Amino acid sequence: MKKLVICGALAAALSGLPGLGRCAEIVLEQSAVQSLLLEGLFKEEGRLHLQKGACYAYLEDPKVSLQNGRAIIRVHLNSKLGVPSGRDCLGVALASWATLSATPVAQGHVVRLTEIRVDEVEDPNTRNLLNLGLAPALPGAVEFDVKKAVEEMLKGSGSRLQGEVQALKIDAVKAGDNKLAISFDFKLVGR
Repeated sequence: MKKLVICGALAAALSGLPGLGRCAEIVLEQSAVQSLLLEGLFKEEGRLHLQKGACYAYLEDPKVSLQNGRAIIRVHLNSKLGVPSGRDCLGVALASWATLSATPVAQGHVVRLTEIRVDEVEDPNTRNLLNLGLAPALPGAVEFDVKKAVEEMLKGSGSRLQGEVQALKIDAVKAGDNKLAISFDFKLVGR
């Protein structure tokens, strides 16, 4: 009975402490987000193809920054847009630097970059084509699986115990100061 009272008093005291609602936080610096973007999207020789064939469009050479709640991605667009005619494209070749941005949001145990939009394009003709035809071809989301990342970190810890992550819940996602901070809570079962 005495142990039950002590445990109850300890639980009550700990529940009143500020900041205990959050169990863990992963902070990804700009370079880590850049690597995730390259691995997830720019897989084909460092390119993200928006349209393939005789008439084509692709993004390359991405540079990522994180500020004001958004991931900012500066990319170079190369394209030849028009009407395919055999192996050729009857149209116009365009090349321009563009800045895209996206909002990182939590969905289950995954952080996705959503609300991808074209913020800036150096060439006005390229902007019109991006807004009319290519922007809808941009992926709806880029994702980072927090549960998988935590499991991989635990496997690499060198412990003899095997841990299984259960009931992971992301509490907050913040982008700023060139960092992506993910606050989450989870249950870990060791075997």
